[in-house]
Amino acid sequence: MSEPMSPQQAAAMQAVGMAMTPFNPVTGAAMIAAGTVNGHQTFEIQPDQLPRVLAGLDEVRAKYVEAQRLARQLSNVTPPFADDVTVEAFKKISERAQGGEGCLFDTAQGMIDWIEGFKAAVQQAIEDHQRIDDDNRMA
Repeated sequence: MSEPMSPQQAAAMQAVGMAMTPFNPVTGAAMIAAGTVNGHQTFEIQPDQLPRVLAGLDEVRAKYVEAQRLARQLSNVTPPFADDVTVEAFKKISERAQGGEGCLFDTAQGMIDWIEGFKAAVQQAIEDHQRIDDDNRMA
């Protein structure tokens, strides 16, 4: 298992522009470090924090599912008046909610898909880390 980042390492990373999350109260190690390396966004998560990341992703996914539900409702709102301006305004709201490029429903679905992919990557990291730990114990 990789060693947790020490507060000194975290301070050095902050000095070069890395953003740090709160420190683990037991070890003093940063739970997540994020920053830019060679122009690319990067982050590091301590292995013992990966299950918490998965749980957090589930919570975020649930919010996007709720956003989709609200978009469906928004696309079915009946205009309170039958005049041309009101009908056209409600038609535009309905389109932005659930139809056409960039609509709320599709944007939420895109985020759900991204979260699912990220969850799969985190799960793979957990399994890889466990496999490496098991291999090291046997060696």
